[in-house]
Amino acid sequence: MKKRALAIIVVFFVFCFFVDLALAFKVGQTGVVNGLPYTIYNSTYGLYYGVIGKGENLLGREESLTLSAWLITNGGKGTSFIFSLPDSSSRHGKMYPLAFDLNGMIAKTIFERYYGLGSESIKTGYTTFDNEHNKLSFQFSRPISRKLLGEVDLFYATNSYSNIVQGNSPLTQAIQDVAREYAGASVKLTVDGRDQVVNPHNGIYMIGNFDFSLRNCNYVKGGIDLRSYSTPFNSDQIFASRLMLQQAAGDSVPIYELPFLGGNDTMRGYTMNRWRDRASALVNLEYRFPLFQKWIQIVTFLEAGKVGSMLSDIGLNNWVSDYGLGLHLNLGGSIIVRGDLGYGKEGSNMYFFYNQAF
Repeated sequence: MKKRALAIIVVFFVFCFFVDLALAFKVGQTGVVNGLPYTIYNSTYGLYYGVIGKGENLLGREESLTLSAWLITNGGKGTSFIFSLPDSSSRHGKMYPLAFDLNGMIAKTIFERYYGLGSESIKTGYTTFDNEHNKLSFQFSRPISRKLLGEVDLFYATNSYSNIVQGNSPLTQAIQDVAREYAGASVKLTVDGRDQVVNPHNGIYMIGNFDFSLRNCNYVKGGIDLRSYSTPFNSDQIFASRLMLQQAAGDSVPIYELPFLGGNDTMRGYTMNRWRDRASALVNLEYRFPLFQKWIQIVTFLEAGKVGSMLSDIGLNNWVSDYGLGLHLNLGGSIIVRGDLGYGKEGSNMYFFYNQAF
């Protein structure tokens, strides 16, 4: 399946590049509409076939609306939208009034996995289930300076489980009840010193977050995500690093709000959400360099992480790690399409996704 997925995606990369050019057109004096079919893949669920479209400045307010819909080969499906005022990609390094982003998703996941909590959870005997899940979030942000940004995020989420096959760590009724319907908020402070957003070469990027529950659950969560970019050897060869720490506490934390490791943006050598617990520590290292042309990148990566009940208990021993290789394509300068193959102690996993992992 992985070889077949790789062949499909490589051909599709080229196809998407030319289709993107063909479907981009202007509306009125300043409006622009772009459309792009896409396919992404991960070893947990399979191939995603979809289409994404984005309209910018159609109302003359520097706003944007992005719509996406997808089908998964295992029977899953979903739709999502993002409305931004002004468009989020135009805000980098600028001062602007209060900005607003409305994000929504309606989706169904087939054969989702729950391995339980803790770093000792085993690979086999996991619980499986189908999940119809929806989420709506309202984000308000405003720059304090050109490099310092404050944000408040309010969200509402629902999950409906079916076809549950219990494993070594069961999806108990209590877990289902907490995640069935809940609301929360997140307050973030971001320091953005990157030279660009899509494919930064230099600078630092730091997000500090404090999350808390508002409805049908009881938790708080805090964390820091620190990223650094540099070109120590050549101007088109990028060394990127990340340190991320998360800690949650409370009587009832929805499983989707728990810190996790495993997937296309954390540890790519492992399945989606392979480890969950109340605390997590993660280190990512990447070296990105061009192949033939600047819009084609080869990426090598090394990652390590661990989960636990408390950050103070994680320590420096028994971290899991992975390493891998990726092919990243810059399609038109506004989006990165990537394919990453990671190897960990439990085997290999492949992820085809968009934008850089961090």
